[in-house]
Amino acid sequence: MASMRPSLYALALRPDNGPFIRVLATGDSHDPTLVDDWTDAPATESRGHASVYYSDVAALEHDSPDWHLLLEVTPELITLYPIIPRATRHDYAHPKYNSITSIIVAAPKYAPYSIPQDRDDVEGVLASLPRGLSKDWRFGLGFLYEYRYIPDAISQLGGVDTILIHGSDGGNDARVDGHLFVLGQNRLEDLRSKLDRLSQRHQRETAADKNLVCYTGLLHHAAPYLYPPKAKKLPPNVLADLTSLGRGPSRLSRSDQHSAARLVHDNVDVMAKTERRTLFNLKAEIELVTLGELIEVFAKMLTSNAKEAQWQTFLSEHPFVLDMAFGYPVKMIAERPYVGGKSFTGRGGQYSDFLVAAKATGNLALIEIKHAQHDLLGKLYRNKTYMPSEELTGSVAQVISQRALVHRNILILADELDERVHAHAVAAIIIIGRTPDTREKQRAFEQYRNSLKDVLIVTFDELEERLRSIHRALVSSPPTVPIEDDDLPF
Repeated sequence: MASMRPSLYALALRPDNGPFIRVLATGDSHDPTLVDDWTDAPATESRGHASVYYSDVAALEHDSPDWHLLLEVTPELITLYPIIPRATRHDYAHPKYNSITSIIVAAPKYAPYSIPQDRDDVEGVLASLPRGLSKDWRFGLGFLYEYRYIPDAISQLGGVDTILIHGSDGGNDARVDGHLFVLGQNRLEDLRSKLDRLSQRHQRETAADKNLVCYTGLLHHAAPYLYPPKAKKLPPNVLADLTSLGRGPSRLSRSDQHSAARLVHDNVDVMAKTERRTLFNLKAEIELVTLGELIEVFAKMLTSNAKEAQWQTFLSEHPFVLDMAFGYPVKMIAERPYVGGKSFTGRGGQYSDFLVAAKATGNLALIEIKHAQHDLLGKLYRNKTYMPSEELTGSVAQVISQRALVHRNILILADELDERVHAHAVAAIIIIGRTPDTREKQRAFEQYRNSLKDVLIVTFDELEERLRSIHRALVSSPPTVPIEDDDLPF
């Protein structure tokens, strides 16, 4: 035989036979507007009315302040006034649900409520309430404890003090109408079912987790060869259920982000067969977000006066940024490569910042990284044009010398590389400074850098703008023709 709930057991032991109710039946009393709007019950000749009062203490006098209105019944409507039912509580007889002081339940179609005359009649009327509502007046009425989340959510609405539950047209209602929150019985049943499923799933998962903890902490720990580690078995649709509960993107903690990424990584082989389009779109979205974050880091480094060593580290970690300096795809060959120049005493060796090669041909290129805050131009020459700065001309001379050493020592240098490279026409690129801000300086800068032979000068501003151009192209409106699974690259 099922055991009695502790709360029922406590009531059964009360020597005063409490709690108590008092039924006061009266004549006609109703709100005809509310009745006409929200009930399907047919009109009745008798508009009877009953008020039911509650007390957790013996209150023999009818006018005692210990009686509290709990329930009102007309043929068309039941109005519940959910209260804290125990006199031992400091908030005894206060509303259960903060600002929600009443719950109205419209009569079902063609079944008007009977007007109760005594305790048995009250319990008969309450038995007809929708599932999810408490039908035992001894516990203060309202929603069953496991469904308290429904009134708690509605109580957050300002100006709403009443929940009206109806089964007429609009059974899926969930809307505000003045001081009422109108809730259709179909939606109430759907919410109740979802809450039940969540509770049941939580109970099953808790039991499985407890078994797994004991297995790992006892059997696996004591005899790992006999009892190998077990992975947590996720129930079907667990992620789908979790992410479908709300609207909008789900926000994950850092540990959850790591777990989600690991979960996709562990299942990528299977997902590549069943969710190819999802994986393809995810890959594109990740690349887009990563590029956007990279641009923001680049911009912050420009404004924070980052040192050459910091730029060296940044570009070595994101070598594809260097592709922006070329008109063709390149691959990284070496960072801080030795390009030659040592004497017999070991002195005089030269090192570049990056050595790259064209992906298609293997033709080498040297890249020199200078400070982003270096001036590109010097003083005004004869009031006509600006001279290139000493840092700029020195950088050009440096990279030309390095290129000559590469040409001279290519056979020895290439022999030490795993990549097949060539020195057909070694390109030389200098990334330096910011684009001049005046028209005259821009003209002088362009005239100087375009007069150089086989040396390309690129400013940090230009690199940033090339990255932003690519990002703008990627975030533009999607193609009108959807990508089919057969068109995907995996």
